[in-house]
Amino acid sequence: MKVLNLKPTKGVSRENFIFRGIMELSIWDLGGQETYMERYFSESQRELVFSEVSTAVFMVDSSVEDSKTKDTFDNFVKYIFEFSPEINKVYVLLNKIDLQNSKEDKIYEELIEGINDDLKLKLEFTPVSVKEGSAQHRLIEVLDYQIQQNTLALQRLGKVRHLLDQLKLNTLSEYLLFNQPDGLLIASTLGKFESKPLQFLKFEMSTLDSNIYQIFTKIKELLNEQVSPLELTTVIYESDNNYILVKEVSNGSVLMAVTKNKQEDSFNMVLNTLTGKDFENLKKFLTTYEI
Repeated sequence: MKVLNLKPTKGVSRENFIFRGIMELSIWDLGGQETYMERYFSESQRELVFSEVSTAVFMVDSSVEDSKTKDTFDNFVKYIFEFSPEINKVYVLLNKIDLQNSKEDKIYEELIEGINDDLKLKLEFTPVSVKEGSAQHRLIEVLDYQIQQNTLALQRLGKVRHLLDQLKLNTLSEYLLFNQPDGLLIASTLGKFESKPLQFLKFEMSTLDSNIYQIFTKIKELLNEQVSPLELTTVIYESDNNYILVKEVSNGSVLMAVTKNKQEDSFNMVLNTLTGKDFENLKKFLTTYEI
């Protein structure tokens, strides 16, 4: 999410999200104002807020010293482990380390004061900066670990990789599947492949597309042919040595194909594959599981 001019959370903000296209998340973002804190920890609300949690993240403003932070943290840890006993780790992010007045070391010492050694092993502290992007990167690492612990997510990932390998077998190309909402890689035929989160332009009938459609309609009229619906969901690029084809697979994923050379056969094989049975199998799987 873009954090510039992001307003403070009021109460509990709930959002459902598909991470990397394979794991469904129900995110509860708890506003940090004092009036909300009292409500979270109240006897009537704390079980609702802290039960059935699979990943717990506690974020601290490391540039501000507040005597109430320690009490808030202790309560958070207490109720997380009480109402979600299956959790074996709480991730603590010490935010705003990009500021000169950041006191992350001091705040760290305050938070762990009085905590026994067994509990310390369940707390993982990381200095981060939302502004510089390290907080987002840390959350991605945490959620990737959750994927490794999630059997269903691993099964889906394995199926996606198999379907991409089928595409590769039919063409002289490599394939990468990205999750459109967060721009993160889902799977690829290149094995381990890492990139920064991408910002995809959604392939919709925008102003440019509308102009193209008008021209297409005019051509069909001049040829006395029927105008068929025009879906602009594929973009083709070229370099000196390769073709790159990018195609929207479903509402939430984008497939990129990179040919190994610039021969006409390579291009045609990819183009045929992107309209063939193997591509439809991938699309069907992603659509069926709403990935």
